[in-house]
Amino acid sequence: MRTILLFLLITFSLNLFSQSNQLPINNYEQEFANAYNQYPDVPKGLLEAVSYTMTHFSHLQNTTESCVGLPKTYGVMGLTLDGQNYFRNNLNYISQVSGISINDILQSPQQNILAYAAAYHHELMLLSPFYNKSQNFAHILSNLSELPSNELQQDYALNAHLYAVLSFMDDKKIQQTYNFPNHNLDLVNVFGEENLKVLQSSQINISEDGIYNENGKSYKHSNNKSIDYPPALSNMTTCNFSSRNGTPISAVTIHTIQGAYAGAISWANNCSSNVSYHYVLRSSDGQVTQVVLESDKGWHVGSENPYTIGLEHEGFVNDSSWYTAAMYQSSADLVRDITQSGYGINPLRTAYFPWSSTTHYNASSIPGSCIRIKGHQHYPNQSHTDPGANWDWDYFFKLINDPTSTTVVNTNQTGTVTDLGGAGNYTDDERTLFLIQPTNATAITLTVNQFDTEPTWDYLYIYKGTTVFDSLIGRYDGTSIPPTINVNSGAVLIEFRSDCATTNPGYDISWNAVIAGIQELPKSMIRVYPNPANQTVVIEFDEFESGKLIMRDAIGKEVYFKEIQHSKRHSISLEELSKGIYFIQFQSAQNNQTIKLIKQ
Repeated sequence: MRTILLFLLITFSLNLFSQSNQLPINNYEQEFANAYNQYPDVPKGLLEAVSYTMTHFSHLQNTTESCVGLPKTYGVMGLTLDGQNYFRNNLNYISQVSGISINDILQSPQQNILAYAAAYHHELMLLSPFYNKSQNFAHILSNLSELPSNELQQDYALNAHLYAVLSFMDDKKIQQTYNFPNHNLDLVNVFGEENLKVLQSSQINISEDGIYNENGKSYKHSNNKSIDYPPALSNMTTCNFSSRNGTPISAVTIHTIQGAYAGAISWANNCSSNVSYHYVLRSSDGQVTQVVLESDKGWHVGSENPYTIGLEHEGFVNDSSWYTAAMYQSSADLVRDITQSGYGINPLRTAYFPWSSTTHYNASSIPGSCIRIKGHQHYPNQSHTDPGANWDWDYFFKLINDPTSTTVVNTNQTGTVTDLGGAGNYTDDERTLFLIQPTNATAITLTVNQFDTEPTWDYLYIYKGTTVFDSLIGRYDGTSIPPTINVNSGAVLIEFRSDCATTNPGYDISWNAVIAGIQELPKSMIRVYPNPANQTVVIEFDEFESGKLIMRDAIGKEVYFKEIQHSKRHSISLEELSKGIYFIQFQSAQNNQTIKLIKQ
């Protein structure tokens, strides 16, 4: 305890720099500048802040022994070589990750500073993409410090050090004096509002029972914030994880813990359990706790551990009541954050298929490696079947992807919509949202002119309303053309999703809306058959029609024109046309329809 108290007295003396009119001269300005040039992702001012806090810009070598036996520190950055089995030997660690020898770190101010910058860069790469988070600064500074933090008093000592460093960086006078930018650090977010009040206090009472300031505010153990995902809490396990050994992260595994939230957190910290996962999510409100860093390998999906991030959800697979909207939303937010973290995981590659909840890879060999966000049951070499039949993959896909999708809106009374492939096939990883919302419409009729998607994998969804969370009218795949769809609504949303392989011609859908307050003229629908066609195609009307019949090729060139009078059927010879895609359009006073035709 005496060692801790002595350290705290030293730390608090350093925290008074903002009240002093004199700041020490930085004799190593050029060395710091060289380190920033070599490692530009190290925040400018951070190296100076650590050096000031530890040594006041002095290169420590042969200092006098402490009267209380405090281990010596070395160099401009104040690194510990022998922590006497209490402090961590951070000089050894910094030498290891920087590649600079211990002797050079001890002897050379330039190498001492450069080694610390290299170590900070190394730690930063493990925590991508939160390069500029205040919490990130604190986490890395903790990892590079010599100070332990297991007990409450140790944790307070470490955070007193962190407060001294970050306060230095946050002080405007110091920023001007040592020429580094204002990083706008959020110290409340780093330490917590109550702990920050204690750290800023001039009088502290430390006992075995707790730590209090002069106003009775108590200090709580600070190990409760996630670095990889700031909205989460943190309860990091000290065991049950290992290195990924260079294997890149490329997938997310969805689990159900078969138990309670608190139990899952505790079990990951049980060194005898030999299991772990990166995050645990609570059913009632979606609270998230991280137990393993994303950069480390959790032990949750056997042979597939090296490349996956594991999410355990509170509950039991046979009871759907555990899968609450709050937990789905929280899980989707976390997954979306992972997909934006530079790992290259496409959020569209979520297992959205209608068969996902009841399919097990060991039985069917699907969905396969193309799908990157999927359940424990969807990986090879697994005996577990979570999250099971009650997990709603379609809903989960929408929560992950809906905020990033662009909906195309059309307000015309009539029109035609196709997939992004247009005259050709649609694309891999396609997701389109097309909203048909004619002004003052009361009903909409959809006619599917062409339909050809990869069965089992690529799907068309039609909703009654304006969002994917409205009532689902139908879900379609394969080559069977859906029947005419009559929707008693002023809005219809068409959604299309394709997976990462195999594309087909897709869909062509015409619509016609009933507009309120306007007497509708009867409209004859046209049919084109056969389609695909080889020698002749027939255009057939519901009733006798007069108008213009025009056929164009894929680039818009007119290849056929005919004005028809009072006709119900008309044939067009295709013998002189090349194979490919064509568009047949019929125009009259009351009608304007276009249908895609494939010439074989």
